[in-house]
Amino acid sequence: MTTSGAEPKIKLTEEQLTHYQEEGYIVLENLFSGEEMDAIRSIIDEIDQSKNCMPDNQDFKKEVANFTVNLNFRSPELQRFIADQRLVDITTAILGPDTKLYWDQSVYKRPEASRDFPWHQDNGYGPTEPVHYITCWLALEDATIENGCVWVQPGTHKKGFVPHIRTDIGYICYYGDIEGIPVELKKGSMVAFNSLLFHRSTPNRSKTQTRKGYVIQYSVDGAYNPETGEVFRNGPLIAKDGKAVYKDFVPRENC
Repeated sequence: MTTSGAEPKIKLTEEQLTHYQEEGYIVLENLFSGEEMDAIRSIIDEIDQSKNCMPDNQDFKKEVANFTVNLNFRSPELQRFIADQRLVDITTAILGPDTKLYWDQSVYKRPEASRDFPWHQDNGYGPTEPVHYITCWLALEDATIENGCVWVQPGTHKKGFVPHIRTDIGYICYYGDIEGIPVELKKGSMVAFNSLLFHRSTPNRSKTQTRKGYVIQYSVDGAYNPETGEVFRNGPLIAKDGKAVYKDFVPRENC
């Protein structure tokens, strides 16, 4: 598995950076190899089957998706992976030279998942300062329209933060008729989007395939909750002066 000090490196083009600024997202095809994804997926599969931290609700897991959070604290391999040079290059090009992990979780949508995960902004799940962070949605297996891939509404990040309503299937910021566009991803590909971008996922209508994604979110170093003043400590420092700085595994007992 490639780690933070190794090649290959990624340099975003001006076109990609402009697309992120104007549309709120970019797609990076074949960012990781199938072998790399197999290794990461096997680790997450084991964690997914052993313990889940959010939500402990069987109806939610069955109808919508199964979330397992704070994975980086449970596996040295995963904590090294989130500091992979390719991820450092992508996120520092957008956020600036000093970044840290804001949050990570797996999202497994099994074939019986029959409901949308509704339109929301990731900021709807908690205030941050600065408000903008990056969500990297990495496909551990192919994510398709049939098995419930992510859909986005391009440009909606420019609306700023929009109030959300809490429901039994998550926070919702949009009830309108705009369908959005699907972001289908091959295994090892990734969509990186602005935390303010409206996005959702649709039901898994496949018969046998679990849609498996690893969500890795990055913020500037020092990002904090403006309501409490508390600095987020959901993962390690990733980059300083544009270079990967992660060195040693930092565990945490409770997720």
